Amino acid sequence: MSLLLVLITTFFFLSGCGSMPKPMRNLGKSDVDFVMDVHAKQQKQMLMELTRKLYVRNPWQLRKSSGMSVDARMAQIFGTYNTIEIPSLIFDELNGVTGIDAILLSFDESFQGDRVFAAMVGLTEMLRRSYNHQQEFFIIDSLNEQSLYNSARNIEIFVWRLYQRRDSKGELFLLSNRMGESDYDISFDRLFSKMVMVQDMMALIVADKTNRGITKVVQSVAQLAFLPVP
Repeated sequence: MSLLLVLITTFFFLSGCGSMPKPMRNLGKSDVDFVMDVHAKQQKQMLMELTRKLYVRNPWQLRKSSGMSVDARMAQIFGTYNTIEIPSLIFDELNGVTGIDAILLSFDESFQGDRVFAAMVGLTEMLRRSYNHQQEFFIIDSLNEQSLYNSARNIEIFVWRLYQRRDSKGELFLLSNRMGESDYDISFDRLFSKMVMVQDMMALIVADKTNRGITKVVQSVAQLAFLPVP
């Protein structure tokens, strides 16, 4: 039976799992793979929620691109509903940069484009790299626990910069939480905490599965550059 499972899994890999009916694809999954699927799906949903929330707080960023809508931006970053193919996150309006470089661009005062788009393209690509650009996982797949751990720390670094980085006029590059006396909203904190937790959980799952250790970073977030996510 185990040999048959290996043969089926190998066939799925060679033929492209996305084209297989879901019940057949599930034959190539372990219990750990199902858990990883759930975590990856949760992270994508939280990224989508974060994108919408940032545009609600920073609507003028969307207006920097003529005729652009939030839904159009969402489709550019995440693709259409239930899409299997992950869209490429390379855009001319971001000078062709993506991942961590796109995050850095969103806090660059000389950048005149949509900062929400730059930040979310960068954050999404960075997290996708930690998943090997996969949305579904199988027995033969192997993620890197250090990349997952580093991506969790990078979310924390991104959050610190989002809350602290200002332009030459002293204005935040992007608004998030509301801290006024009559208008108090820290929902961004809760969302970011969940995103970090998912990445840390994925790192622990993979480390346990592969019996490998994780090199942990103990420096202050405020002093850190973004960590590599190969």
